[in-house]
Amino acid sequence: MPFQRLIPKIPRTWSAPARRTNDIPSIPVQACDSKARTPRRRPSLAAPDTWCRRPAMRSVPKPPPGELLQDATRAYVRGYRTASLCAGITQGGVHHVEALRSKGAPPAESALFALGELTPVFTGALLALLVDQGKARLDMPLSEVIPRSLLADATAGRITLEQLATHTSGMPHLPPNLEQDTQTMEDPFGHYDARHFGEFLQTYQPEWPPPRRYAPSILGMGVLGHALSRRAGLNYGHALRDLLFKPLGMADTTLRVSEEQEPRLTPGHTARGKPIPQWTFPALPGAGAAYSTAPDLLRFLDANLGRGDAGIVRALQLTHVPRAEANPGKMGLGWSVTQVRGQPVVWRSSVIRGYTSFMGFAAGADAGVVLLANHGWSFFSALRGRIPLQAPGLELLSRLLPTEA
Repeated sequence: MPFQRLIPKIPRTWSAPARRTNDIPSIPVQACDSKARTPRRRPSLAAPDTWCRRPAMRSVPKPPPGELLQDATRAYVRGYRTASLCAGITQGGVHHVEALRSKGAPPAESALFALGELTPVFTGALLALLVDQGKARLDMPLSEVIPRSLLADATAGRITLEQLATHTSGMPHLPPNLEQDTQTMEDPFGHYDARHFGEFLQTYQPEWPPPRRYAPSILGMGVLGHALSRRAGLNYGHALRDLLFKPLGMADTTLRVSEEQEPRLTPGHTARGKPIPQWTFPALPGAGAAYSTAPDLLRFLDANLGRGDAGIVRALQLTHVPRAEANPGKMGLGWSVTQVRGQPVVWRSSVIRGYTSFMGFAAGADAGVVLLANHGWSFFSALRGRIPLQAPGLELLSRLLPTEA
């Protein structure tokens, strides 16, 4: 089986779960009796009690955060019995984290997880920060960022930073030369270093000019991370650390696990619970190299909801704007944007060999959700293209949205 078939493309199809009738209390409605109003009078603003009115709408009370988290993730915890799961909600700036596991001791709330394809959300945020600082533009072509000696093809040079961030650049899902040298399934990107990346850039010749139809590209996000590091004057990891993580107090979010963090890193496992090595991304860090904890990601979601450093909050708003059709939703800068009951929900899900995760928020609920687990997906989930924690995450955001009775 060719290696390309083992790298998942993120499905975007989702519909809001049906609302359960027992979640909605019945409200008696006063009937309007026309006979009781004879003789007819013009309603008076001074005497509203004479009007025939329905009772005022009121919000349906929500279950406590812990109950919501446990209810939404119950099927996952039962299905992946040895998986360590950290699930968190931020609502109104208040955080709640549940550490869950069906078989064995649950993880610590500060457990560290590989984020995989949640990393592009940070790459999109870095692009927005550089745009806000005047160091980059969304329509900036690669020809203004990468030297012609490295990116020779004129059509490739027309690809913009926004097209890379929204997966409309036309770049392939994986590097064409990924299997050029010795490669192991335990760490398929670990051998892909700066030399391989440079060879790709020098030989890349798009068949069609950009923009192209939406198609997820791990390679494209890696190229974007490289371009942004050039504009920032720092390597990708240091740029994120200085411009995003430190200002938001995300001390546990990193591209390189420290000695202090090592004991808190949850090892990745297959769906059946077999430990497997970490994946590394030496030449494509913008595509999947980040690690973090549930509390740190809740702080990041708070900034996306308008709390924290004013400059970062302003820049992050750029990442939420729908910019490209992704069927059925749209793509922002690293985020997916879909409509749930007429309100935008901004989210991202990920699955790599050993980890699965979800992160998203709904401004209409002033709430966000984080789900991190250290098991990959099962054979049947992979066959159906269903990321295990995507449906629970979107269900939680749907339930957190205001519901009127």
